[in-house]
Amino acid sequence: MRGSLTLSRRQALAAALLALAPRAAAAQQGDERRAALESYALVAEDGDLVWYESSRRDQLDAIALAFAQLFPRLRVRGESIAGGVGIVGRVRQEHQVGGRMVDVVTLGGGGVAQLAARGLLRDIEWGRLPIDPMMVVGRHAVMTAASVYCLICNTDQIGEADTPRSWDALLEPRWRGRIGTWVRAAAFAELASVWGAERTLHFYRRFLDQNPMLFRSTAPLAQQVAAGECALGLGIHHTALAAQRRGAPIRIVILDPTPISAIYSAVVADTRRPHAAALFAAWLATPEGALVYERATDRGNPMIAETQAARLLRHHQLAEWPMDRKADYARLFELYNSMVNDADAR
Repeated sequence: MRGSLTLSRRQALAAALLALAPRAAAAQQGDERRAALESYALVAEDGDLVWYESSRRDQLDAIALAFAQLFPRLRVRGESIAGGVGIVGRVRQEHQVGGRMVDVVTLGGGGVAQLAARGLLRDIEWGRLPIDPMMVVGRHAVMTAASVYCLICNTDQIGEADTPRSWDALLEPRWRGRIGTWVRAAAFAELASVWGAERTLHFYRRFLDQNPMLFRSTAPLAQQVAAGECALGLGIHHTALAAQRRGAPIRIVILDPTPISAIYSAVVADTRRPHAAALFAAWLATPEGALVYERATDRGNPMIAETQAARLLRHHQLAEWPMDRKADYARLFELYNSMVNDADAR
């Protein structure tokens, strides 16, 4: 018995050490990233960095504060600008007049492609920074997070057993006139990267035959589903999550394939602080920076295992056009949008 007991203790100790090994490895990797970032920070230029992003100002301030705690010599001033189109327009305008205000931008792949095509983004040697090469897009940008498209259901109107769990379920007659969706067909344009253009076009026509309620923004869409104005909606996860946390009676369903729109950070060509700007953008693409960004905005990076987004999407097929095919996305986006009467949107 004694020998058996001794063996049992050894087995327990071995199991405990095995369980601790991944944590120890992750901690070591984190220390190595921190050291590499601090080394790069030695060449970072002093002064405030201006950061254009679409999140609320208080969210940007929380991210900037976390960065400043790591690098007290560097400061980030976030400016909230509505949407990627607004950010692209502002950067172009500043470049034309020589204002040189912004240093870093965070926006979708389409906006990054537009700025890069006009020579408004700076080439960065991202390999000098401690980030996963999978996060890097060309020489211009690093992946920061993603908008995840999802189904939002009103739990007062739809029970668990009746909740749609597939794309085809949205076409059932019982949902006619009871679905809300964003007036912009971004989710469907991304879905076409997996389904193909023709299948998606056929599906979208049938979806529009369901007489969906159209919303100009995904935030009021989530709010109206919560209020019972529509039973379910095709929206974005982070706006639905915000409503759910406020106590809204909604259930969030991730459909498969899952359309996502990646969000990237890039350094603008005219910046006077390229090393400081690259350091901030790279930090956002590390597990530590990604978790700060996700906690502040509810938008996580599905490519970083430590994030909630990665856990949420672990078993789903992601649907998104790669950066080198954003022209295909843009073409389908405009085609699908042309099928909707904007005047009917709320």
